[in-house]
Formats: sequence, structure tokens, C-alpha cells
Amino acid sequence: MMFKKVLLGLLAFFVVSGILIFVGNTFQIEILMFQFYTETSDGFEAGGSLIPFGIAAVVTYLVGRWCEKRKKVVLE
Repeated sequence: MMFKKVLLGLLAFFVVSGILIFVGNTFQIEILMFQFYTETSDGFEAGGSLIPFGIAAVVTYLVGRWCEKRKKVVLE
């Protein structure tokens, strides 16, 4: 059961963050965009917002709590 919880959490994290980044890039919403730039003379530069990953982490936490509540209901 623990494996299912971890797998479901990872899947939720990647799906939610992917959807938010896709929406941000499609509609040019800077707060949801995450892009990499390598055009500097100094080397590597990254830019973008980490908000989609934060939102995905919160959703992952909520999915984990939902799994725990569902487990308790099924066992009762």
C-alpha cells in the first residue's frame, strides 16, 4: 500500500506541475512559466517561476492525506 501511495503522489506531482507549466507557456503567464536560458557568455543561466512546483507539492500532500483517509474507511 505504501508503494501505491508514493507512486500516486509522484504521479500527481508530475501531472500537476506539467499542466501548470504547459498553461503558463501556452498563455504566456509569467508566474507559471519555467524556462532555461543558455545564451549568456558566463555559461548557464536559468529563469522562471517555482510556483508550479510549490502548487504541485501541496496537491501531492493533499493526495497523500486523501489516501490515508480512504485507507481508514476501507479498513473499518
